[in-house]
Amino acid sequence: MNFEASVGFLGNLLAPQFEVERDFFRPPGAYSELDFLTSCSRCGLCKEHCPENMIKLFSFSDGAQLLNTPYINPNESHCTFCNECINVCPTGALNHAGLTPIGLAIINKNTCLTFKEVMCDYCVYSCPVQGAITLVNGKPEINKNFCNGCGACVTNCISDEKGIYISTKVQLERSM
Repeated sequence: MNFEASVGFLGNLLAPQFEVERDFFRPPGAYSELDFLTSCSRCGLCKEHCPENMIKLFSFSDGAQLLNTPYINPNESHCTFCNECINVCPTGALNHAGLTPIGLAIINKNTCLTFKEVMCDYCVYSCPVQGAITLVNGKPEINKNFCNGCGACVTNCISDEKGIYISTKVQLERSM
């Protein structure tokens, strides 16, 4: 068996495991975790050029595999998909071909004000993607086909305990 075949076999064996274990968000333009980890040079340019300052780098305490690779948290601040991170990435680890939704907004019916019979539409009107969040009988609903997981709905939610969050699980389903 030649070297390339061995590497390909191991990559195919390990790739699904990398995706299943991931409970964090990569910046826009990152496709599969294995491809990302093998192509990211850990230069930090994406972090330096992010106008929202939402890109952070994993530290040594997060493990050697993740060290200095970028991640974002759309549940803390939102991404505008300005693509600056993609434009400055020297290796293509972040690229336009990998530009898929970051995750998917999920309504938490226990904390969303509309499910407590309070009239609210902040998530709908803060969403930059027309039709991603709509009100149905006064309650927000997420359209999976339009939501890009940017997090604008989360950062603009007025509930003390956010009534909406961005899930990584859907991101993983979309990338497999």
